[in-house]
Amino acid sequence: MSEFVSVFDILENAPYGAQTAVRDEVAAMDAELRRTMDQGLTPDDMKTAQAARAAAQAASSVLDKLFV
Repeated sequence: MSEFVSVFDILENAPYGAQTAVRDEVAAMDAELRRTMDQGLTPDDMKTAQAARAAAQAASSVLDKLFV
C-alpha cells in the first residue's frame, strides 16, 4: 500500500482485499528485515533490526486478532 490507511478505516470501510494487502505489507517488511539481518550487520545495527522485526511481528499478531 503506497498511502497511509488506518486499520480502523479498513475495519469500517474495507474495500475488497484491503485486509490481505495490509497483512502482506507487514509480512514483506518482516521478510526484508530478515534478509537484511542474514546478510550481516554491525552489533548496533543488528539490535535496531531485531527491534524493528519484533515490531513487525507484533503488528502481524495484532492484525490477526483484528481481522478475524
